[in-house]
This record gives sequence, C-alpha cells and structure tokens, in this order.
Amino acid sequence: MTSTWFSRDTASTPHGEGVRRLSLSERWLTPFGKVNGGYILASMLRGLGEEIGRDDPVVASVTFLSPARVGEAELRCRSLKKGRRIHTAQADLMAGDKLLATLTASFGGRREGQLYQGLPAPNLPSPDECVDPIPDTMLRRGLLERVAQATPTPPGWSLGAPTGDPVIDGWQLLEDGTEVSPPALALLTDSFVSTCFELGEYSTTTLQLTVHLYAAPAPGWLATRMSTRYLEGGLHDENCELWDRDGVLVAQARQLQLLT
Repeated sequence: MTSTWFSRDTASTPHGEGVRRLSLSERWLTPFGKVNGGYILASMLRGLGEEIGRDDPVVASVTFLSPARVGEAELRCRSLKKGRRIHTAQADLMAGDKLLATLTASFGGRREGQLYQGLPAPNLPSPDECVDPIPDTMLRRGLLERVAQATPTPPGWSLGAPTGDPVIDGWQLLEDGTEVSPPALALLTDSFVSTCFELGEYSTTTLQLTVHLYAAPAPGWLATRMSTRYLEGGLHDENCELWDRDGVLVAQARQLQLLT
C-alpha cells in the first residue's frame, strides 16, 4: 500500500498472540469532533486481515460499544473458522481495559461466474459540474479534509432548509490519492454526513455498521447514494451504495444509528 495519510493512519503493528497496536488519528474526526466510524472499521479490518494473512474481505460487521478517542489503542484478533473458501475472524478494539468496538469479518469466497447488478448507478453530472455539499459555515477539518465530495446541487440541510427526503446522491474521492483498497471502501461507506440531516436531525451515533465489499473499483471518483428508509423511536437506518466510474457496484453498507 502506498504511504498516504490513509495508509499511515490505519496501520497497526503486531505484538504477538493476536495483539496489534495502533493509534487513532485526529485526521479522521467528524465535523463534530468524533472519531469517524468508517475510519475505525477500516483500521480494524486492515489490522485483522494482516493478522490472519488475508487482504480479500467480502463482509465486515462492526458494533460500536464505547466512544473512541484519538490516541493509542489495541486490536485483539482471533480466527473463528478457516474453511475451504471463507476465512472468518474477529477483532476487538481496546483502549486500556475498555472495549470500544468488536468486528466480525469474512475473507475470500469470490469466484468467476455470472454478473447480475440490480442497482444502477445514479445518473450524475461529472464531478467538475457538481458543487461542494459542505457549507462554508461547517468547520472543514479531519474527515472533511481527507475526502472530497461533490453533489449536483447543494443539499437542503446545507442551505438551512432540510428537504424531508433523506436521499443524497454524489461523488467521493480520497484526497491523497490512496488506492481504494477494501478498507478504504469500508471508510467511504461512512464518510458522507448523515442523511437524517435532511429530516432536520443533526446529532446521531452509529450502533452497528455492516459492509459488503464486492469488487475493486476502477481508479477515480466513486458515485455514492446515501439513504434513510426508516426512522422511529429515536432509531434510524442509513444505507450506502458505491459505484466506480464504470458503473460497477463495488460496495454496499447498512448501519443502525441512534438519534442523540
């Protein structure tokens, strides 16, 4: 992996018996000062894969248990089952004695065969014809400095007028030229602001995030669709689909969030 901010900030070092040490960086904070959940997932997924000697995850599911803070942490990895085609493993993210998140991921399983794609990519203008969806009033730091975003028109929430329709289509690109590896794809499923902003809800936290990783994308911008289909009782879903420039669906994600 080329040395970029992403590769440096998701790196971990082995310390024997399935333990890896890492440092959570402030470079991936959300505009609200929280460590981004997609960044946490990417760091855990990369470390777990390196620990078991695999770089081909197909599904990863992380449950967030305690707020993560910038600084030193530890990844405790273990293999669950190594089958003929699928290798499934788990990792816990720890800060001292506090369990921050737990990840289960499966690697392998791909084979040549039929291609069916029932989700067409959004019909978007080119990124050059789009606008930056982040308003000037929002502090541009952390994650917003690392991921370029472009939408056909400014989202309603950014103009102070939420539309009531929690669907956002746009483009994304890692600013530092990072090769979009599976961990980077996992990050990009959780790098847009929450679609609940379009419902007038501006404070949410993720309880659980599951990512399906289908294919390595062609280089360049990724078309992105974010949507919420359900909100009730202070809980809502958030869904993400990513397509590459060739219109290939490369990843999907679904998360459950809590309004705070």
